[in-house]
Amino acid sequence: MKKLLVLVLAVFGFGTASFAQSQSSFIYKLNDEKTFDKLSSFLHVDLEQREGLQFVFTEAEKRLEKEAAEGATMGEAINKAIYFNLANAKVILSKDQYRKFACLINLSIINENERELFAEK
Repeated sequence: MKKLLVLVLAVFGFGTASFAQSQSSFIYKLNDEKTFDKLSSFLHVDLEQREGLQFVFTEAEKRLEKEAAEGATMGEAINKAIYFNLANAKVILSKDQYRKFACLINLSIINENERELFAEK
């Protein structure tokens, strides 16, 4: 009976960890070199803006990990990281660049949620 309980808890823990990782994967993806280059090209950022965005994305990753380590739920940690990205990008980017960036973030969130729904079926 104990072995069965341990097995069930292990499977549940693994499933929770993989679900949380997949939800936050796009936050880590923003800092990926290839993705960041494409994002920079799409937004037509200059060198100063590029460095600022790179710093913001790195800090958002750190905040996500810090919040999760301090006991916040993964959903709360992800939301804080997203709002951190958006607030700081608004300062760095022009109005049109920010609008495009916010649309990309929203589309990324929608796509992640749709993938989760398909995985459940």
